[in-house]
Formats: sequence, structure tokens, C-alpha cells
Amino acid sequence: MRTREQVLTPQEDRAVRMVHGLGVRADAPLARLAPEGTELADELLLLEVQLARQARARVPRIPSPAKSKIVRALRRR
Repeated sequence: MRTREQVLTPQEDRAVRMVHGLGVRADAPLARLAPEGTELADELLLLEVQLARQARARVPRIPSPAKSKIVRALRRR
């Protein structure tokens, strides 16, 4: 189990972001406020991830006509 002092490797960080569908830039405003690897940096990253998730939840998904056509074709099989 990791303690607060330990930091995810870049590969682990990328995997966690991919699993959760998150793409926070390293040069994002909050990420630049604290030195990397500090508790404050971790908390800011968590806050930024939560805000990105909330913003994405507010945006309605627009159905793609091409995707709908593919799904209909696959259902007919």
C-alpha cells in the first residue's frame, strides 16, 4: 500500500487517468502552484480531476450519426 509520501510513476499516473477518462494537462493552472510530489500538489491534482469530471458530466453528449448507423447495422446481424 502506498503512503502519502509516495508518488505514482508517470506510467501509473497515465494508466489511472486513462481508466477514469481524465486528461489533466501537466501545465494546467493548478498543477503549477505546488512543487511536484508534495501533499499540496496531490490535493490540487485531485481537485482538478474532480472539477474536470464535473465539467464533463454537465456537457450533454451529442449522438453521432455515423456511430448510430454502425450500431443499427450490428443489431440487425
